[in-house]
Amino acid sequence: MAKKKIRVHTPFNFTHSDGTSQRFEAGEHTVDESVAGHWFVTAHADVNGDARNSDDDKAFQAHIDSLTTQLADKDKVIGDLQLSVTEKDATIADLTTQLAALQAPASNTAPEGEGNVKKPKSADSK
Repeated sequence: MAKKKIRVHTPFNFTHSDGTSQRFEAGEHTVDESVAGHWFVTAHADVNGDARNSDDDKAFQAHIDSLTTQLADKDKVIGDLQLSVTEKDATIADLTTQLAALQAPASNTAPEGEGNVKKPKSADSK
């Protein structure tokens, strides 16, 4: 008999046609098609369709593993780029400090020897 996947939203007890009772807690369950189509089950659960086989699960897990690896690689690249930006910021700050130190003496003091030289008088003054 074909299997169906159901997602139980409200826990319930289901009594099969042979009189046995089965408890369904919230979550996904794989059941026979006859159980999935029962009116009581559909009142407490959503039928998701045919149940996947284990080969599908393996393929999905392989895809998940591949995506997880890609994500880890991207995280490493982002970390490396952030470190590079931090190093460049430090270099820029250091160079800005050096530039300020080189410009400070030129703007605050006269060149050596110019402080003692007298300016020539103009010819119009007496």
